[in-house]
Amino acid sequence: MVPKEYEGLWRRSGIWRSNGSSDLTTQVWWFQSSCHHIDLRIPVDRVGITAFAGETVVEGQRCEWRPAIAYPAIGDELDAGWMRFDDIDHLHETALDNSYEEDWYREPTGPMHGARLRQVDGDAVAYLLISKRWLAWACGDEFTVFQREQDWRVAASNLPSTPARRVMPTVEEVLLWKSGDMFKLDLSPGVQWRCV
Repeated sequence: MVPKEYEGLWRRSGIWRSNGSSDLTTQVWWFQSSCHHIDLRIPVDRVGITAFAGETVVEGQRCEWRPAIAYPAIGDELDAGWMRFDDIDHLHETALDNSYEEDWYREPTGPMHGARLRQVDGDAVAYLLISKRWLAWACGDEFTVFQREQDWRVAASNLPSTPARRVMPTVEEVLLWKSGDMFKLDLSPGVQWRCV
């Protein structure tokens, strides 16, 4: 379990690298529940989109992301940094080797809940993180962020296009999921999932 102050939706305002380069334009979405994360990074030109989802481990000021699925692929490098809260909604990350620094700000989301799912008749793993206004879905090669206004709409995705209308689970439904429960989701038609 990560400390409560990490939970929510974080957006990156910028990254500054030790080689002098920086990036202030890539859209970065970091959804964090009590133990799982979904991270989606979309450059302005959409070249080099990356995404990953898995478990987050926090030990003191050290935060480590351990992906179980990733797009385009899981890398070998360690993904961890030193974290400093400037205030409750602003977080500063420094690479363990000081190769970069990132600033993050929290979107107003309310509590963020998450689930790890495994396909009943297959090997696929999926992650779903949800609050009242935001939902992130990671499954196979799809990493999609949804925002709820009147209805759910796609806010970001690594896919060139995503289905316009899907029936989303509610926060209340996700809170009732227990390990071993089986169900289907409109997010992945025809697939039966088990909560793990």
